[in-house]
Amino acid sequence: MPFRIETQPALIGIQTTNAKLDIEQPKADMNMNIEHPKIEMHTEHVKVQIDQYPCFAEAGLKNYRDLTKDNIEFAKQKMSETIDRIARQGNEMMNIHENENALADQAIENAYLIFQKEWNIGFIPTSRPSIDFKGGTVDIQVKEGKVNMDVKVNKPIVDYTPGKVDIYLRQKNSIHIEYIKEKFNQLG
Repeated sequence: MPFRIETQPALIGIQTTNAKLDIEQPKADMNMNIEHPKIEMHTEHVKVQIDQYPCFAEAGLKNYRDLTKDNIEFAKQKMSETIDRIARQGNEMMNIHENENALADQAIENAYLIFQKEWNIGFIPTSRPSIDFKGGTVDIQVKEGKVNMDVKVNKPIVDYTPGKVDIYLRQKNSIHIEYIKEKFNQLG
């Protein structure tokens, strides 16, 4: 028996919609109030006292009291040196039998040697001037500043669309069966 069978398979359709997520973050609302710092300053000027007298004294520019004292000390020293020299020379003359050239030596010393000077270079002044400061105070009063802040934090705005999957039957399955009649050949 001849049959003709036609089949049609079932077909499934899938349609998807993607999920969508939008996030927006608004900026924070901020108010700021500033109080500036204040500074008050009071100053007293510095008084500088400079004493240059020691420097001038080293250069020979002294007041009469110090000059008189120095001359007295110098005179005492020279008088002491002269008395020592005269006493020493007297002792040498007393003991002339020990040194036969004592008189000639004393004559050379008294004529030439006592006038010999040593030379040296010195820079004046060798001391520094005395510097004294008086006063010079600074009084500073500071009033601190302030910063007052008011901050309002805004929440994020979230917009979410969920995704979905639609599954549907795009084509139904079917079976078609058909009987084919045969022709009989009876003649023969």
